[in-house]
Amino acid sequence: MCVREPLPLCNACMHRSHIPARGNLSESFCGLRPRPKEGESMNLYQEKMRQACGIVQEEGVDVWLIIARETIMNNDPVLQLISPVEFGGMTCIFITREGSSIALASQLDNVGLEQTKTYDEIVCYGMDFEAGFAAMMQRLAPKTVALNYSRDVAADGLTHGMYLYLMELFTKCGFNGEITSAERIIGKLRGRKTPEEIHRIRKATKVTERILHEVTDFITEGVSQKDIYDFCQKRIKHYGVEDAWDHDQNPGVFIGPNPVIGHAGPGNRRAEKGNLINLDFGVKVDGYCSDIQRTYYLPCDGETDVPQVYKEHLANLHRAIDKGVALMKPGNAGWQPDRAARDGLIEQGYPEFKYSFGHQVGRAAHDGGVSMTRHRLGGAGEALLEEGLVLTIDANLYLDRGRIGQEDVAYITKNGAEFISERQDAIWICNGKN
Repeated sequence: MCVREPLPLCNACMHRSHIPARGNLSESFCGLRPRPKEGESMNLYQEKMRQACGIVQEEGVDVWLIIARETIMNNDPVLQLISPVEFGGMTCIFITREGSSIALASQLDNVGLEQTKTYDEIVCYGMDFEAGFAAMMQRLAPKTVALNYSRDVAADGLTHGMYLYLMELFTKCGFNGEITSAERIIGKLRGRKTPEEIHRIRKATKVTERILHEVTDFITEGVSQKDIYDFCQKRIKHYGVEDAWDHDQNPGVFIGPNPVIGHAGPGNRRAEKGNLINLDFGVKVDGYCSDIQRTYYLPCDGETDVPQVYKEHLANLHRAIDKGVALMKPGNAGWQPDRAARDGLIEQGYPEFKYSFGHQVGRAAHDGGVSMTRHRLGGAGEALLEEGLVLTIDANLYLDRGRIGQEDVAYITKNGAEFISERQDAIWICNGKN
């Protein structure tokens, strides 16, 4: 058999046109559960499974094969999109070029999988998984099989042990076809948000924005990073939502000059009058995340507004961001908005930011796949943006009194980027009423 290395992510949006077209792969399926028709109500997993079937057809592979067991201990990241339940026994999901989804399951799992109404067909292999696997491979007779290995963590769910086991199974059942990476399938599936996914991200964004606004009435002279962190965590509990990332680092709280760069838990630095304060915060609602940064100013005695110089810095930052946003269109590579935003800062005399301009948001705050990052051959920034992606827009300035940070969430439409979050047009002044 032929095993292909993962291609660079820049091909994530290309069709696998080098694979010749074939006729029907499988025998006539009998006893299948009817798939919801267009216009009928589908749950999120049914939406994503229908989407997955279409993407496999686009990519031209014969079968996308996902294999897993005891997923509560070691889960494949893609299963959170296409399975509402954990797998106990050895389970395979076959998604075919014909547009069908088949779950090969043990007696432990088959009834539960049927109850989800996610798959077109459930085949129970009883006590002999290898015999059931061989029968399914004989029935489908694929020439190309896509597996979940990749340099992209979101598409790298096949463990090395399971990969070796699959190679044994392929040898035993006489499969001599091509094995290729499923990274492009997963990139499209994870990236193309359905209307329900967009709705959930909007809900998470609204709660995040509400809490970030509430912080203005809490911050006063002397409050510490830990105090602000604790306030946000209490509001998370109040609204009945979850952390979008590691609990101990959400939110990131950055007070005054020389803040840490990147993800870190709160320290003991206390707010002083004249400080800029930046929060990096996100929540998860119904399994979907937000990721937003906002900037505050703690006024000095006699001040009733943010100093003009910081207003100008924010306006300059927005001008640079807008140059990047203008290139967030289907067909552009991820590095292009990143480069435009960097150049926009440099042209105004600022240093460029030290990280990417944006990453995907979805099931995770950092959702893998296409990214707006530096131009590196084979990197995530080489991949093409497409309609349906949800990404952050992220840039910061490091100044004498702290950091001005802006991070928003936007959706790629056929015409360009549409903000999901409400952009911060002015630095928020702290009221100090806590």
